[in-house]
Amino acid sequence: MKYRTISVLFTLVLFLLGSLCYGRQPNSRIDTQVVRILATNKSGYYHKPWKSPNFETASASGFFFEDEKNFPGMKGLILTNAHAVSMAQSIKISNGREKRRYKAMLVGIFNSADFAVLQMEPQELEAYQSRNGRVVPLELGDSDHLRVGDKVLGWGYPLGGERISKSEEGEISRIEVNRYTYSQEYWLMVQASLQQNRGNSGGPVLKNGEVVGIAFQGVSASDRINYFIPINLVRSLMPLLDKKELVPRWQYEAQPMFPRLKDYYKLKPGQGGVLLNYVIPTGGPHKFGLRDNDILFEIDGHAIDNFGDIFFEPLGQRIYFEEILNRKRVGDPLSVKVIRDGKVVEIKGKVTPGLPKLVPKIFTRANYFITGGLGFVELTYNCIKNLGRSGRSYREKYLGEFPMKPYQKIVIISEIFPEYGLAETSVYLRRVEKINDEEVLNIGHLYDTIQTLKQKGEKKALLQLPGNIQLPLDLEQADELDREIKKKYGILYMMTGGGFLE
Repeated sequence: MKYRTISVLFTLVLFLLGSLCYGRQPNSRIDTQVVRILATNKSGYYHKPWKSPNFETASASGFFFEDEKNFPGMKGLILTNAHAVSMAQSIKISNGREKRRYKAMLVGIFNSADFAVLQMEPQELEAYQSRNGRVVPLELGDSDHLRVGDKVLGWGYPLGGERISKSEEGEISRIEVNRYTYSQEYWLMVQASLQQNRGNSGGPVLKNGEVVGIAFQGVSASDRINYFIPINLVRSLMPLLDKKELVPRWQYEAQPMFPRLKDYYKLKPGQGGVLLNYVIPTGGPHKFGLRDNDILFEIDGHAIDNFGDIFFEPLGQRIYFEEILNRKRVGDPLSVKVIRDGKVVEIKGKVTPGLPKLVPKIFTRANYFITGGLGFVELTYNCIKNLGRSGRSYREKYLGEFPMKPYQKIVIISEIFPEYGLAETSVYLRRVEKINDEEVLNIGHLYDTIQTLKQKGEKKALLQLPGNIQLPLDLEQADELDREIKKKYGILYMMTGGGFLE
């Protein structure tokens, strides 16, 4: 009896010690607040989108949060990266304490800034809490208070294990506007020396127990160089999950001003700014009032130096002037000063909507159609990546270039089916520049032109490719040939379902 009493007391002591370490509620442990994301994503053939897609499984991290302003009354909300769940057909979550996987659904996604909001289905959340205790969302902090030299740490589920992992405390080394790998768009990012790898993406980065960012990309060739999305960027874009058209998307080419360039434009001592080499006609900046060869030297009262940097008070440092625009929405007030033809011009107005890129990165189905034995595709970053080495010429010639006209896109011939009658097709797999001497603006324009010609009873059309190469299109036999190709190759849709996307 004596030994039994001692055993019971020993068990009670262990329980109390466990409660002190982790809290009485199991959910007080970080491994119930930070979760693993397991998504089955559709992986399409962007260079031949009529083919049936593959499916790939992605593993990432995420964490519970709450947002009564944007998601009133919604429980079981999870923040993660967009690249983990984009095109997801199935999303499940788990944690480091149990093997069970719980269903989650996509609430909203912001691919441009690489974040997504998930929610556990109600019955799944109930089951999760019955096993792990009440979910306590992580607190979101204020990333504008971050400074170079601050210490942060990260939690997540890196590849190579089942349990949650904490990265060693890292130091913030850089805060800058730079390109996001997933979207190819420029946003504010924070660099920190965190020991993270694949699988950590989507996990929280914390300072003083509050989330100040979301891990999202690293430099594979370097040790302990990782980046996270500042949480204030996520919070500012959260209301736009269903209103992405309010993001300005301004396109312009800005060049630093060096001494000889300043001398050419006859700038006075102390005058500086950046040269706007190219402003797309009728695009957002053009409609606002900016023009080619304007020297932009002030934005919303912030002086712009010769490298495009301003001192931005919220961050307490110099940052590229584009951060001002990134914090604006279409319709917000904006004031800039430029030097135009040697005179200072002040432009005040409201932020105007921008235009799509010449070669965009897309996150949905591709724009395509097949007719007359030819497969036409609108060129995208995804398409170039799919093409591998054969896409090198497209990358070198078009990627990063600006459209010369609003809504201009590159249309390529991605496949010539055997039924067209060509033995050697590689020389013709290139851009379609004109149809019957009319310049091709985008894939919708090419498709509409072909349909109009057919309705007029035209029997032939001539496609003109780079290098003065010509490719005839038999309009009279096109419909019959299309039916044969669709049946023979098991193609479900001969063009983008639901119409072409912008």
